[in-house]
Amino acid sequence: MSTVTAEQLDMVRQWAGEGVDLNGIQKRLASDCGVHMTYMDVRFLLLDHGIEIATAAAPEPVKKEEPAAAAEPAEQEMPAPAPGQVGKPVVTLDELTLPGTLISGKVQFSSGTSGAWQIDQLGRFAWSELSGQPTPEELQAFQFELTQMLRRG
Repeated sequence: MSTVTAEQLDMVRQWAGEGVDLNGIQKRLASDCGVHMTYMDVRFLLLDHGIEIATAAAPEPVKKEEPAAAAEPAEQEMPAPAPGQVGKPVVTLDELTLPGTLISGKVQFSSGTSGAWQIDQLGRFAWSELSGQPTPEELQAFQFELTQMLRRG
C-alpha cells in the first residue's frame, strides 16, 4: 500500500466531503497525487482515518395520513406541469413489453429528445435508447403524462 502524506489525506477528506465515491477518490489519488492504490486500500485508508463519504440528505420520513386520505394513491397529488413551460411529451406503451419488465414504452419530448423507458417487476424505472438529455421540466411533464396514461388504463 502506498503511503499518503498529510496534504494528500486532506485532499481525500475534501473529496469525500464533496461526495466523491471510493472509485473517484482512487482515480483522483492516481491522477492528482501520483499515488496508486487498490480500491480496497482506499477503503481501508478512509476507515483508518475515520473519513466518511458525504451522501445526499436522506428524505424526510412520510407522515401517516388519516385513513380516508390514505385511500387515494399518492400519485394523484402530483401537480401538472405549469402551462407554457414545456410542450406535452408524447408517451406510448409498447404492445409487447421487454423481457424482464412489467411495462415499457417510448417518449418523445418537445425538445426533440426521445427515448425508451421501462419499469421492472420491482418497480424500478430505467431509460434506454435516450437521445439527448431532457430538462427537469420535461421529465416532470413525462412523469405526469405517464401517470395519467396508466390511470386511464
